[in-house]
Amino acid sequence: MSLTSLANEELVRRFSEWLVCQRYSRTTREVYNRIAGKFFRFWGRRNFSYVSPLDIHQFLTKSSDRDLSGDVVHRYLWALRSFFDFLCLRGVVDEVAPRLVRSRPARRRLLRALSEANVRRLIDSAKNPRDRAILELFYATGCRLSELVNIRLEHVDFAKGTILVRGKGGDRRVFFGMAAKRKLRDHLKSRKTGYLFESQYPVQKGCVSWNGSCWAGYWLDYNEGSGTPRQRCIALGPASMGCDRAWAKFRKLVPNPDRGHVRKNPHPLGRSCIAEIFNEAACRSGLGKVTSHTLRHSFATHLLDHGADIRHVQELLGHTSLASTNRYANTASMPISQAYKKFHPRS
Repeated sequence: MSLTSLANEELVRRFSEWLVCQRYSRTTREVYNRIAGKFFRFWGRRNFSYVSPLDIHQFLTKSSDRDLSGDVVHRYLWALRSFFDFLCLRGVVDEVAPRLVRSRPARRRLLRALSEANVRRLIDSAKNPRDRAILELFYATGCRLSELVNIRLEHVDFAKGTILVRGKGGDRRVFFGMAAKRKLRDHLKSRKTGYLFESQYPVQKGCVSWNGSCWAGYWLDYNEGSGTPRQRCIALGPASMGCDRAWAKFRKLVPNPDRGHVRKNPHPLGRSCIAEIFNEAACRSGLGKVTSHTLRHSFATHLLDHGADIRHVQELLGHTSLASTNRYANTASMPISQAYKKFHPRS
């Protein structure tokens, strides 16, 4: 259906819906929507059919004033190509201007992988059973962050040591061994349903504000037993107290505003929480910056080091293209070192 009569703002909104229909991942949709919105603000209310490759260059140049990295510029270009593909399919534009723009090839850096000893150090540095289970499962399965946080207990088969994960390349089964199984059992205890790693953060932390006569603290009280929370207020002190002292007094008087609240719909751990787990474990182990993708790289590299077929590694990682998996062949050291020692005349 042609959308030529719609305003540019409405086209951007329809593009967001189209991304959902095309089964893009949540993270990709957020990035592409943000970039399409930025281009709309750059272009204004002029018709998108007048956009030329030079206009795309100007938009990228203006965006690069923030000193964007080469990878981010490529991401901008991919998002604009997807946006204009949508406009072309709906008859809004006759050509996809971003596809006539070519950026410099990005320099591919060697992927960083930890040694097997450093992986053990990282996992042992986690401070509680949940964090150790998260780190162990990342290394055991090679999952992406978005895949691991959305795993439900219904997807885990402890008898066979497999997990059904839903990734951006489709559904696949990954495997885990006895070490990951023990740590998962320690973390789950007797829980049988829900997300594998659920957020334990309170729903509410309360609120402190100046109400015109004094500093006051507000929160919802779930301890009535009726199921309906009751709004509570407590006076904290005069204006001279200041916001920081008011918060300190509120936390002392109401140490747990969320007490009695049972979350009806538990949700998985967020990305920021996972990043904090990695930061703390890496700091304790002295390994520097370590991310979830570092363990994914280590997973693939150690499989190749121990002689796994690259096709099998591709399936385990969920790569649609073998070229993506081939990048790990440069990181895997054992087969290359063996070939050097075997064939070089002075090795």
